[in-house]
Amino acid sequence: MTNATDARSSALTGLAAVLVAGGAALVSVATGAWQPAPATLTAWSLALAGYVLVYVLDAELLVRRPLLPRVPAAPLLLLLGLAVWFLAPGLSWMATLFVVTAASWTTVVGRGGLVALVAVQSVAVAVGMVLGGADVGIVLALTGTFASFQAFAVAVITIAEREAAGRAELDRAHSRLRATHEELRAAHAELRAATALLSASSRDAERLRIARDLHDGVGHQLTALALELEIAGHLAEGEAARHVARARAVAKGLLGEVRATVSALREEPHRLAETLRELLGDLPGLEVALAVEVPEPPAQDVALAVGRAVQEIATNTLRHAGARRLEVAVVQDDDGALTVRAHDDGRGSPAVVPGNGLTGMAERVGALGGRVAVESAPGEGFTVTVTVPRAPGEVRPGARAPTVGRAGAGRDAGRVAP
Repeated sequence: MTNATDARSSALTGLAAVLVAGGAALVSVATGAWQPAPATLTAWSLALAGYVLVYVLDAELLVRRPLLPRVPAAPLLLLLGLAVWFLAPGLSWMATLFVVTAASWTTVVGRGGLVALVAVQSVAVAVGMVLGGADVGIVLALTGTFASFQAFAVAVITIAEREAAGRAELDRAHSRLRATHEELRAAHAELRAATALLSASSRDAERLRIARDLHDGVGHQLTALALELEIAGHLAEGEAARHVARARAVAKGLLGEVRATVSALREEPHRLAETLRELLGDLPGLEVALAVEVPEPPAQDVALAVGRAVQEIATNTLRHAGARRLEVAVVQDDDGALTVRAHDDGRGSPAVVPGNGLTGMAERVGALGGRVAVESAPGEGFTVTVTVPRAPGEVRPGARAPTVGRAGAGRDAGRVAP
C-alpha cells in the first residue's frame, strides 16, 4: 500500500509540472508574449494534450494499473515532448516535459538507455534554443540545467524504486518469518504433546511390567513355597508342625498381598488431568484454560484417544485459527462417557475443510464408538466437541470410516459421525 501511494504521489507531481508549464504557455499567448501562428498553436496544443493523455494512461492515476502498456507509452512521451518543444522553442520552461519523460522511462529501460535518453533530450534542448535565437551562454546554461534536472529525476526515481523493491522483499521476508514462526509454534506444541503422551504411555508400560514381574516371579515363587510348606505340614509332627503351619500362613498372606498389588498396578487409573496439563502447558503465543472434571478414571484407550484429540485441537489452533486463547473442558457424563469441548477466539471460517489431522482424530474416536463435531463461523473461532463412550465399541467389519463434513448452518455443522 505504501509503495502504491508513493508511486501515485510521484505521478501526480509529474502531471502537475506538465500542467503548470502548459498553463504558463497559454498565459503567454493570452498576454501576447507568445504569438504563434494559428496552425502552430493548434499543433502545439494537440501535442501537449496528447502528452498529458499518454502520461495519465501510463502513470496509474486513474486505476491501480497502467491503461497503456509501458513499452509503447515511453516512446510516445518522447516523441510528443519533442513535438511540443520544437513547435515552441522560445518557451524554455517547456523543457520541463523532458524531465518528466526521463522519470517515466526509469521503469522501461536500464541505465544505458536512460543515459542515451538524457543525451538525446539535452541535444534537443540545445537545438531548440539555437533555433529560437538564444545566445550561446543561455543555450549552454539551459542545456546543462535541464540535463541535470533529468539526471536528478532519474536518480531519485531509481533510488525510490530500489527502496520500494527492498521494502517489498523485506515484507516477503517478514511473511516467511511469520510463517516459519507459526510452524515452529505448531511443531513445539506437537513435540510437547508427543512428550506428554509418551510419558504417560511409559508410566503405564512400566507399571504393567512391574505387575507382570511380580505375578510371574514373586507370585509363582510364593505359590511354590506355599505348596512346599503344605507338604511339609503333612510330614512334620509336634513343635515343627506348628512352625510349618505358621510359615504356611505367612506365605499365603504374602501371596495375597502380591496378588492385590498386581491388581492395583494393573487397574491404576490413567492420570488424564496430569497428562492434559503437560500437553497444553506453555504453548507459545496461546493462553490455555483447562478444566478437567472426571471423577472416575477412564480406560487406557479412552484416555489415549482424548489425549490425541486434545493434541490435534491445540496444533490446529496454533496453525490455522489465529487465536490468542483456547478453552478446553473435559467432563464425564452420568453414563461414564467423556466429552471434550474446545473453543478458541480465532478468526473462524465459513466452512470447515478437514485435513489429515482432523480426519485422523475422527477415525480414532470413531473406532471407539465416539463422535466428533466441528463448528465455526467467521469471527467466532472454532468449537470442537469430542465424545468417547465409557465402554469403547469396535468398528463393525465393513463399516465406513468416519469423515469430516463441511460446516453449514446450525449446531451440527461439520459433524463427524461414527
